[in-house]
Amino acid sequence: MTILRHYVMTAAEGRGSELREALVDLATRVAPLAGSERIELFADPRDPDSFIFIEHWSSIDCHKAAGTQLGKDAFAAVMAILARAPDGRYLQAMPLTT
Repeated sequence: MTILRHYVMTAAEGRGSELREALVDLATRVAPLAGSERIELFADPRDPDSFIFIEHWSSIDCHKAAGTQLGKDAFAAVMAILARAPDGRYLQAMPLTT
């Protein structure tokens, strides 16, 4: 079953377009890694500095291994633009019917 890694990120004021570009670049680095299934980026239409970045993984272990493979340098551009640390969590899809 697919596991989602969900991040809520807010850029420093006025730096939303920079954060978007950095997240797109990060997505191109993450997409080819083992276990990565899909990446989505959502913007808040009321707040141009806020984004939700969602990674779809085959497992939590694959996500953790990918982070190790990428290293902290891969995230440096994103982290430098953020107003505060991202809020992240793992999510598992739940069926709507029983």
